[in-house]
Amino acid sequence: MYFPTTPAFIHTGPWSDHTRAHPAMRWMESYTKNAVDARGWESNVPYSDWHTSDFTLYKADGAVIHGGREAWEEGFPSIYGPFEAHLHEPNFLACWETEEGWEMIGQARVCVDFRVRATEEEKMRDAGGREWDCVTPAAFHFEYVRDGKAKNQGILLRRTHIFADSGPALMRMLKVGQLKTQDLGL
Repeated sequence: MYFPTTPAFIHTGPWSDHTRAHPAMRWMESYTKNAVDARGWESNVPYSDWHTSDFTLYKADGAVIHGGREAWEEGFPSIYGPFEAHLHEPNFLACWETEEGWEMIGQARVCVDFRVRATEEEKMRDAGGREWDCVTPAAFHFEYVRDGKAKNQGILLRRTHIFADSGPALMRMLKVGQLKTQDLGL
């Protein structure tokens, strides 16, 4: 039986020369490292450097935030604010071209340090050996658009869906004392 297919760029592993050969994935590595993991919203980096004005952020808890400015100033801080630092460590992606740009589905390990630090025996390690308070898997679905006026490589992000289980981080935050059960409404 014949059915139509769409060519896809598929990669397993971390950022590499292979991912940098694809324009959207080269952009994504820069965005991940220089905007999200660098917490650009805290250093007054304009949302428009990375996102469309009609950007939509679908958070893992089901909340949806419409608007590039709103997502950058409210959405990202609500997700990453409880952490002193974080790092996305990609390990799989599938990216395909669309009429306006690309879409990508990817998996990553998300490494975080809490504001109240875990003890040494509770630490977890990223692929490079750096210690973190918690490391947990997550998945993402992105929509990128070409924009010749965009500051970063002519690409902007229009949509992000985050699929992550916050349970492991919440349990570890309770264990180290950053959260109390009453903070969770229990």
